[in-house]
Amino acid sequence: MTVLERNAKPGIKLLISGGGKCNITHDGPMEEVERAFLPREGRFLRPSFYRFANTDVVGLLETRGVNTYVRPNGRVFPRSGRAGDVVQAMADAVRDAGGKIALGVRVDSIKQDDEGVSGVVAAGKLIPSRTVILATGGVSYPKTGTTGDGVQWVRALGHTIVPLRPALAPIGIEPPLPREWRGIALRGGCLSVMIEGKQVAQWCDDILISHEGISGPAALELSRRAAEDLGQGQVFLCFDFVPHMEFTPLDRMINEQVQGQRGRMIGTILEAWLPNRMAEPLVRSAGVDPATRGHVLTATERRKIVHLLKSWTIGRVSGVNIERGEVTAGGVSLDEVDPHSMRSRRVKGLYLCGEILDIAGPVGGYNLQAAFSTGFVAGESAAQDFLAGTARNSGAQ
Repeated sequence: MTVLERNAKPGIKLLISGGGKCNITHDGPMEEVERAFLPREGRFLRPSFYRFANTDVVGLLETRGVNTYVRPNGRVFPRSGRAGDVVQAMADAVRDAGGKIALGVRVDSIKQDDEGVSGVVAAGKLIPSRTVILATGGVSYPKTGTTGDGVQWVRALGHTIVPLRPALAPIGIEPPLPREWRGIALRGGCLSVMIEGKQVAQWCDDILISHEGISGPAALELSRRAAEDLGQGQVFLCFDFVPHMEFTPLDRMINEQVQGQRGRMIGTILEAWLPNRMAEPLVRSAGVDPATRGHVLTATERRKIVHLLKSWTIGRVSGVNIERGEVTAGGVSLDEVDPHSMRSRRVKGLYLCGEILDIAGPVGGYNLQAAFSTGFVAGESAAQDFLAGTARNSGAQ
């Protein structure tokens, strides 16, 4: 077995995953991991998840000296905090199994004949092979080598490609948020995707205001939906700062706060609810003068503030940058791949795994687990088919 790696070193995308710490997988029963994906994607992944589970990934690493731990949110990381340890362990596993990793080799195309795959072309030369595994990823973070080459190759071989879309990506906002807000994290709230005033999706977690618009866990989780809905009309994002309280109890609590601090300005009072840099501008955007003292604040003005806290319109979604996404949604249609073997249903001798497939899960190690599981099954199937072909060619029964 030879791994053809276009980069000068292996595992570039793994090295940057989890902020360089590598969120290897997600802990818990594989049934729960499966449910994190869209139903159709989960059903496709089920056979490979049970063939090579999260415990198998952890076991492989730990036998090679990479100890892991589980965070309270279920995310699994190496104890060393170094993604490089994970990459090294996996590269060693390839070599120990007799495989070779050829670095700096860029494939140009995949060739086929009447019998199926016949090899790959690299640097203008054909490398013959009757079994080829594609693990080229999607188009996110192209500087890591995921430039969509594999998608073009399988399209040329006759596979259907579900349109590529961003997933787990920052969301652009119009009009741009104030520069002085950049770097502010809004914690413990709920982000909603809105179309024509109707909530179509929601995710409760932190968001981070960035130069592009918003990022952070909730934004990444909703980016796929926001990108898909852009074709339906204008898409807006709203944020609930206090999701654990309904409007009326919150209105009552704000009133108590105001009555207890009647001489203070409302903009100052709300710094208990909003980041300091945002409190006055947001109160002003709600139509209330932030310099208004508590003793003169009207009930109407107070309700405007409560509405702001429960449903702040961040802005209109201007776009979702697919190149900045952690994963790519879309890819090879799942109908054209056997989920039990990762064999192509279109081209004999071709196996597909990982992000090149039309699969995209949430943040938390789910996508890496999908890549590891489908990759393991693809490798196992390719090895079995290669050995069977060798046996036939040698005349064995």
